[in-house]
Amino acid sequence: MLPVRSPTLSPGTVARRVIEAPGLQPFFLIGDDDASHAWLRKHATALRERGAVGLVVNVETPAGLTRLREAAPGLELAPVAADDLGERLSVQHYPVLITSTGIEQ
Repeated sequence: MLPVRSPTLSPGTVARRVIEAPGLQPFFLIGDDDASHAWLRKHATALRERGAVGLVVNVETPAGLTRLREAAPGLELAPVAADDLGERLSVQHYPVLITSTGIEQ
């Protein structure tokens, strides 16, 4: 299960943009890095309210995954390699939220 590495995805800035994906359940991409930890803590309540699922796209150790889960109790976080998903959505950076109507940080 671990480590999970997504070489084409890295921490960085994501420009907000509109997409049309009716019926898409909200999800977000994060990694085990300082920017993702801060973003997750800041947005945890809103993510829970939206029912968003988290994909942890870069994490080396079980301890790293545990730290993320502890930062956002009640959110589902799954370690997943997501290079193909990033390519399909034209996303190169995280943390990022993807909904049926947009991609935003």
